[in-house]
Amino acid sequence: MTFVPLSPIPLKDRTSMIFLQYGQIDVLDGAFVLIDKTGIRTHIPVGSVACIMLEPGTRVSHAAVHLAATVGTLLVWVGEAGVRVYSSGQPGGARADKLLYQAKAGFNGRSTVEGGAQNV
Repeated sequence: MTFVPLSPIPLKDRTSMIFLQYGQIDVLDGAFVLIDKTGIRTHIPVGSVACIMLEPGTRVSHAAVHLAATVGTLLVWVGEAGVRVYSSGQPGGARADKLLYQAKAGFNGRSTVEGGAQNV
């Protein structure tokens, strides 16, 4: 049997967002799980969701944040019903490749708009 490395699901094939509230988010047996106050566990398919909105009353473990970043899912801490945004993560870390491409295009005498259009 050959090992095939996993790759993240493209954003166009993911569910856009889900809202989670009043529970603890953790990783159990490699799965993203929401545990409510009664102990009921709900598995969240973190790799197939583009953005998870974390409403008040949600606690998130370091392992859950790490898993979300690994699969490229954005975590956003919001107010009740998503009316305010308090914080967000950046999946995959801060990438500067597109910024460097724009700078290089500017130094070569091309317009940065033209340089960016070729990169899309």
